[in-house]
Amino acid sequence: MMILHVDDDEGIRALTELAFSISGQATVRSAASGAEAISALEAGCRPDVILLDVMMPDLDGPGVLAKLRALPGHEGTPVIFMTAQSQEHELDRLLALGGIGVIIKPFDPLALPGHVGDLLKARQL
Repeated sequence: MMILHVDDDEGIRALTELAFSISGQATVRSAASGAEAISALEAGCRPDVILLDVMMPDLDGPGVLAKLRALPGHEGTPVIFMTAQSQEHELDRLLALGGIGVIIKPFDPLALPGHVGDLLKARQL
């Protein structure tokens, strides 16, 4: 499985890559901004799932999702939002935008691969 992880925080990108590297469940490609993620997708990156930070400068997570859905071949790419916002109305809003799930930061890096896998399995049911 290939994951595109989009987050402006270098430490979170490194932690996510390490978590999936240890688990052996996926390869992670990182993008430091929404614009970098869109460029990677336009250049042919075909992730199985996108882990998408909500709050980023310039182009936030919901903005990336809107642009992603307009790219041919990415209309149905699963997106899991990652955010420090844990209010119920915010989580509901992200799911209404088309996310298949929300992971709250800070997250347990050792549990992250299993959490992503569970969200993908639930989507297929």
